[in-house]
Amino acid sequence: MASSNVTIGPTRRDAVMTDEPDGQARPGANQRLFAGLLALLLATGWAANHFAGLIPAMSERQHLSRSTLDAVFGVYALGLLPGLLIGGRTSDAVGRRPVAWVGSIVNLAGTLAMLMSQRPDVLLVGRLVVGLGVGLVISSCTAWASDLKGPAGAAVAGAVLTAGFAVGPFAAGAIASMGASGVWVSFLVAAVIVIAAAAVTVLAARRVATDAPITPSGPQPESAADQGVARALSWAIPLAPWAFASATLAFVTIPTHMHTPLAAPLAAGTAALITNGVSGIIQLVARARRWGPQAGTTGAVLAALGYAATAAAPQPIPLGVGVSLMVVLGCASGLVLREGLIDLEAAAPQHLRGALTGAFYTVSYIGFGLPMLLSSLGSAHASMIILGVMAALAAATAVGRAARLRRDSHRQN
Repeated sequence: MASSNVTIGPTRRDAVMTDEPDGQARPGANQRLFAGLLALLLATGWAANHFAGLIPAMSERQHLSRSTLDAVFGVYALGLLPGLLIGGRTSDAVGRRPVAWVGSIVNLAGTLAMLMSQRPDVLLVGRLVVGLGVGLVISSCTAWASDLKGPAGAAVAGAVLTAGFAVGPFAAGAIASMGASGVWVSFLVAAVIVIAAAAVTVLAARRVATDAPITPSGPQPESAADQGVARALSWAIPLAPWAFASATLAFVTIPTHMHTPLAAPLAAGTAALITNGVSGIIQLVARARRWGPQAGTTGAVLAALGYAATAAAPQPIPLGVGVSLMVVLGCASGLVLREGLIDLEAAAPQHLRGALTGAFYTVSYIGFGLPMLLSSLGSAHASMIILGVMAALAAATAVGRAARLRRDSHRQN
């Protein structure tokens, strides 16, 4: 594992496990806190992505156009990006805990706004606010999980967040299929889950020492820290664009070009469950089997194959082909997300971990705009060109990473 050459002293008083004699209860408390963080990330992923399962029902019942709903889905990223950047750096400066709590409250506020009204302007503002809150939670809690468990903590956090992305839309689609009030009930369920998870995490956090900012101890050569930042980003960022571009192509765009026997909301939710479920499972398999950094290369290759195959698929897309594409793109998303996070945590200076995590997720979440881009083009030929270019760029990423790994072992697992 690469070293950032930055020594971190025991200046953080919250979640870093120690072997101090007076901290006998701390490992158990930290374990409960880690579980609470995973619950909060699961709920955050649910609240962030359950809207995907509601798009068909809202199109039918609220008579909203597909382009409007794609815009509502995509505007989430505009709130998310500043949330990720601000949240990560702020959590380094003031501590993970307050940023996580503020993010949860903001996420809840946006969800409640959409619960009260499904008018297009309210949906746009609500999704924007949800994105801001989700960005704060993801950046702070992923870094917090890494504080507790190292790079493995960040990887598990990514897998659990992906599980929330998977289960939320499926549950929303199932609820929306049950009747006219299904959309309202889905927003209510998302709000309740966020409240419950935040409460669990707050209670667990009270059992550890007070949160404090991370500061490096002793004299810190600027060049060493700069090299750690540059190394972390140079490994992680090339993988980032393919994480959520792959996922959203699979569960937002592909289902609109398929005919299934399922009701439209349930079909959308099932697509999200398959895509993000596969993404989460492949991350857990990679962890259990100790796949090395070449797994990131494989993820980029699968992304390239998925984009190329989607561009070449007949219209409408046959059910078997569509499901196969969801599996391939889900595996691609999971592998590049996991390996990017581990690359980042392996090289990042600890006192900048939140900021760099936010930067990684910022680049990865740009992919949430892909469905809106493809639908706004309104041309199958233009969509094929976009997907072809993405396939070429993802393949170039895979080749570049493979070549670099031959020269630089980087990390062993």
